[in-house]
Amino acid sequence: MTFQQLRHFLAIIETGNLSKAAQRCHISQPSMSASLKALESDLDCQLFKRHAKGLLPTEAGRKLQQHASRLLDEAHLARQSLKAQTALPTGELRLGVTETISAYLLAQMFRWRSGVFRSITLQIEEGSVESIQQKLRAGEIDLALMVTDNVEPGGDLRLDELFVTPRRLWAPAGHPLLRQPEIALRDVCRYPFVLLEMDDHVKTWKRYWQAQPRQPEIVLRSHSIEAVRNWVGSGLGITILSDLIFRPWSLDGDHLSRRELTEPVPGMQIGFLSRNAGCSSLAGHFVTRLRAAVQEYGWLAH
Repeated sequence: MTFQQLRHFLAIIETGNLSKAAQRCHISQPSMSASLKALESDLDCQLFKRHAKGLLPTEAGRKLQQHASRLLDEAHLARQSLKAQTALPTGELRLGVTETISAYLLAQMFRWRSGVFRSITLQIEEGSVESIQQKLRAGEIDLALMVTDNVEPGGDLRLDELFVTPRRLWAPAGHPLLRQPEIALRDVCRYPFVLLEMDDHVKTWKRYWQAQPRQPEIVLRSHSIEAVRNWVGSGLGITILSDLIFRPWSLDGDHLSRRELTEPVPGMQIGFLSRNAGCSSLAGHFVTRLRAAVQEYGWLAH
């Protein structure tokens, strides 16, 4: 079992498809297939089962997924630790986060604490965009990491982008739209729509639909990403959401696919919000280290 095989394995997990996994890892499909076969032979177990909707992990595959992520994280942390040559600022950083950050980035960040953020003690405050802005102004938190699509910081707060992750159509396997060579927003209107309401997503949704003569019928509004994923996987609706939160299957085991839209749909912006007076050296160190970690770990490679 090699780190490369584990990276290939996780790519298959995330895409549910050998061809797409091969594209992500910049290798040929036969090479990806050979890597998986060698890993299964080494572990003496089947990691995936073929399904009409794609490749789904077996019980053994799900167990390996947990270990593989940790192993690759630890390998990176070891490398980063050995690279460190200078003394690091230490102390407690009060970090405000929104729901999306809590659900999809926060656990990953805490797994990096032994290396990337080993000198920092993080105190987390989760809240809405509005409440986090208030706490920043009051000095109750030092820095915020949030979805910034609709943030208007004002003169006393500063906004810095971390990355942007594209939004695409999500649909269940076999959906009629997936058979079209191109998909426009007017095509989306023909089908029931599931709307995610967390982190001011609705404001962005309204922004890219306002120029359209027609809007889709919304059959579910939910603050739960997993509820949205289950509805889409079950064929009860389609949605348009970010690659960051995409997973190729629902909690019920239904497979989901994603496709580009012909119209420009704004990506989901993740960024930092801080007081305009400036960050502490500890906050600045955290921002610098997180930027480097995002580039190396590839949060955008979803």
